Order: sequence, then structure tokens, then C-alpha cells
Amino acid sequence: MSEKVRLAPIGLGRWARVLARGAQRGDVVELASCFSRSEDKRTAFQEEFGVAKAAATLDDLLADDDVEGVLITTPNDTHRDLIVASLEAGKAVYTDKPIAHTLEHALDVRHAVERTGGVFAVGHSARRLAGCRVMKQRIDDGSLGDVSLAEANFSNERGLELTPETWRWYADKSPGGTFIQLGVHHADNLLDLLGPVGQVTAHARKLYTKSEVPDAVMAILEFESGALGYIGCGWASPGIFQLRLQGTRANLMYDLDFTHWDESHQADEWSTLVSQGYRDMTRKAVDLPATDMFREQLDEFALAIRGEAEVEVGIDEAIRALAIVRAALESSARNGRAVEVGPLLAGTGVAG
Repeated sequence: MSEKVRLAPIGLGRWARVLARGAQRGDVVELASCFSRSEDKRTAFQEEFGVAKAAATLDDLLADDDVEGVLITTPNDTHRDLIVASLEAGKAVYTDKPIAHTLEHALDVRHAVERTGGVFAVGHSARRLAGCRVMKQRIDDGSLGDVSLAEANFSNERGLELTPETWRWYADKSPGGTFIQLGVHHADNLLDLLGPVGQVTAHARKLYTKSEVPDAVMAILEFESGALGYIGCGWASPGIFQLRLQGTRANLMYDLDFTHWDESHQADEWSTLVSQGYRDMTRKAVDLPATDMFREQLDEFALAIRGEAEVEVGIDEAIRALAIVRAALESSARNGRAVEVGPLLAGTGVAG
């Protein structure tokens, strides 16, 4: 590739800075511009990351021929309108997960992707962690055997920090709270590892946060293969990221220290993956290859713009993960009654 792919972040909060650091660790992406409604944030972002220019309005950014694609890191309920406007302006779009805060908004995004034919990617980055990649490899090569149970947890303390000034406080902007913000990562992971989900049973509780959203959610996923999966996520404890698979030939147990999540090029150094084979008396550490989930997903997106790569997580994968969130919330509202995923996907153009 003769020159870097020119991208511009939309929304310049904490997560835009995390992604910017990831992009600048590679040699594929150039941050060519940026946009926030706040002039102070634009100026600060330019200074921190050496971005040559900033757009005073969204229309200015989308009219800039130097910008090939945008990186959307704004609140979930704003995703649809920004994605659609960017695609219709001829820009490729990367949006942070979840794709939207409702399936209805996600379907509007699907229509825009189909109508414009634009490159579109969603930041379900966790599947790129070394532990998750090795788990996928061992499922595919048969060394894990047939998986019957999966246990996943992604929790942190962010619910205790919410205030009415933060958009995650509100149920209409962040439905499901910890589940749509954290659990959706593991929804994507388990779909990637174990395939389609038939139905979901869940309970959500608001225990310690003062906001409108739950801070403790437990969901049971019944996969079409017959396997069962558990996703737990909380917003009222120190951070953890764990994933366990139980197979007929071996078990795999993955643990990542969440405090190193933002610096994804170092995360593998703070992770462990342990395997225990059938009838083995000891657990064995599994070597983890070095990965950098944020840089890798942005490099892939940028190269896809140039026709040199394919997006791994696009519209279909993102809608499937969001449907798991929707099913879990509906199940909890029905006091734990199972909710079928298929009917939620009907009309979205996405198979389970």
C-alpha cells in the first residue's frame, strides 16, 4: 500500500483516544481529521495525536474528500443517524460496539449498508484477543472435542461511577446497562465460537447503581448445537474478563486482567489460558501469541476500504450479538421466561 488510509474519528471522548492510540501503533492508518461538537475537544485531540485538521461541523467532515472513512465512538443511541449520514456521504464506517441501542436502529443501518454498498465494520474487538483466537482454533481443529458448556463473565465498576450527566445512566439510551455495554462482547464471542443461539433465559437486577439501568445480569444461552452458555456481567465490582469452555477432550480457562484492557498491545501479557485434558492430572499453561485487538481491527477496516482485506465483524455479526441482548432483556422482563432469538431476527435479513 503506497499511502496510509485517511480516517477521521467522530466523537472525541475516552474511547476515541483509545482507538487513536491503537491506530497509531500501526502503519496503515492516518488520522486525517476529527470531529466533535466541542471546539476544546477538537483542539485537544489534534494536539495529542498530531491531527492536521478538525471539522467544525459534521457536514464539513463528511464533505472532506481527504477523509476516506470515519470512526464512530459516540453514545449508542446516536450511532444510526451518524452511520447512515456517513455512508450516504460516501464514507466507509467503523462504529464501536454495539451497532446501535435497538434492533430497529440496527435494521436501518443494514438498509443503509445495502443501499450504499459502503465498507462497514463494528468494533467487536474481544474476539481478537489471543485467548479467544486460540479457543476458536482448538474448536476448529478438534483438540477441544465437542463443547457442552461455556461460561463467560465481563464485569467492571463503571455502574458505580454513573451520574445523570452521563448517557449510560438512562435506560432509553443504554438499554440493559452492563449487558449492552459489556455482555455484548461475550455474546459476539460465543456466537463466533459456538454458532447460532436458539433461545435465551435471563435475569437483570439493579442493585448498587443509582442509575436507571441494571448493574447485574445473568443469561443462559441455548445454542442450536445443544450446548449451553452462560454470560454474566456486572457494573458494581472491580473489572474481570473471563471465558471458559468445557469440551469432551479438554477444558480451556481464559482470564484477562481488565485493568490492561485499553492498552490492547499489552493485554496478552496480563492474560492466562490454561488447558486440562480428559483424565489429565494437571493443568497446562497455553502460550498466547501477541495480538493488538484495537490496532488489528482498524488496520483491517482501513485495508478493506482499499480492497485489500475483508471485514470480519460486519452488519450480520453485529445484529446477531445485539439480538442476544434484546432476548436477554425481554426474558428478564418476563421473569426469566425463555425468549426465542429467531423471531427477533425475522425481517432483519440475518440468519440466527
